[in-house]
Amino acid sequence: MKVVKGGYFPYLRLGKMNELLRAIPLQLVSQVNEFSAQKLAETVKVGPTTASNFIATLKSLGFVKGSRRFRFTAEGDSYAIFIKNQAAGAAAEEEAKKVLRQQVEKIEYLQAFKKMLDEKRRLTIFEIGEQIVLRYEKKWKSPLTLKTYGAGVASVLDFAGFGFYRRGLLSLVKKEVESRAMPVPYLSAEKMFKILNLLSPSGADILFLSQNLKTQERRLSQELACCRTLGFVKHPSRNFYALTREGKAIISRFKSEGERRAEFRRRLLASPYKRGATQLPRGEKITVETVGNLLETVYQKRWSDLTKKTYAKKFLNWLKFAGIVTKLEGEKGYKVSRT
Repeated sequence: MKVVKGGYFPYLRLGKMNELLRAIPLQLVSQVNEFSAQKLAETVKVGPTTASNFIATLKSLGFVKGSRRFRFTAEGDSYAIFIKNQAAGAAAEEEAKKVLRQQVEKIEYLQAFKKMLDEKRRLTIFEIGEQIVLRYEKKWKSPLTLKTYGAGVASVLDFAGFGFYRRGLLSLVKKEVESRAMPVPYLSAEKMFKILNLLSPSGADILFLSQNLKTQERRLSQELACCRTLGFVKHPSRNFYALTREGKAIISRFKSEGERRAEFRRRLLASPYKRGATQLPRGEKITVETVGNLLETVYQKRWSDLTKKTYAKKFLNWLKFAGIVTKLEGEKGYKVSRT
């Protein structure tokens, strides 16, 4: 299946796609029986948007075909049966991976990113998203959209055994993924504290957080990754998050606002984000552009102006809350604090 301009790309990550496949009744996993997006949504008990994204992801892998009504291809039929066969455990999953590897070898865009990974050794999901836009003339501009499709592609290559994907980075070498745990700044300090307070005292699942914060689960998972990197949140089980000792301490009602900010500063400077916070130019005016350029250097990436501005604003918000930068008097901009 050669992907052309306007073709399909995986919107859902492989883990989510597999989860939905397990929920599909066997009679729908067929090369003969057709189904509509509405029928799929009702059967799997998801919303129409999720059902459409599910179908688009399956089509991007050559697992289903059709336009208004769909049916599984031979490859999709085999893959789904293996994924649904949970009783067989690892053996069935390995067979599913073999089917997916064969699809990767057939599908042009997956081959292109596999080759790119072989050459560069590591790719962020934002790079992948930006390359989809450039190579296939998509008009996506939102950083979240780029990340979503990039994560979809990365998860496919990971599950197929061509790389290792974790926290926004797809790498050829597993330890490179594990050592670079610094997700891009994705939320404000204020939003972070809303999350921490919702997790108090006993933790919560991501659906509860999503509903209470009115934030999509996919975006929220990235926001939670930032909280984890700062040491405030832990992820003890699938879809469940809880406060660490540090997370409980920083929202304690016995802490003053000043103590809270000081603790946030300590955690920021003890985390991988220290690389950005300690490279701010002293004695110079600091702007959103300054911070954006600095983040590009730290992450060794080239982002679009919109993407760079988005991350810079969030990181600058952290720096202000931590007291690492203060506002200049009488003009726009900031400076590094003396303390």
